[in-house]
Amino acid sequence: MKQDPVYGIVYTSAPEEVDDLKKIKGVAKVLEGKLHSIGVYRFKQVAVWTDAACKEFSKLLTFKNRIYTDNWIAQAKAFHEEKYDKKL
Repeated sequence: MKQDPVYGIVYTSAPEEVDDLKKIKGVAKVLEGKLHSIGVYRFKQVAVWTDAACKEFSKLLTFKNRIYTDNWIAQAKAFHEEKYDKKL
C-alpha cells in the first residue's frame, strides 16, 4: 500500500480483505475490475478521495462525473462504517 499524491491510498497488490465495490451504485463488475487494476480495493479508499482524485479517476474510468452523480464517496463511507463499525 502506498499514498499517491493524486489517487490517495492505492495498493500495489490486493489486500487480504477486499471490499465488494459493486455495492456502490454505478460500480459494476467492469468498473470494479478497473478500480482493482489501479489499486483500489476497499471502501475506505473511495471514501477519502479528494476532488483531484475524483477528477483523475473519472478520466481513468471514462465515466465523466459518475463519482459525483452517484455520490460514491458518501456511499463508500456508509459501507465502510457498516462493515467495519468505524467512522471515517
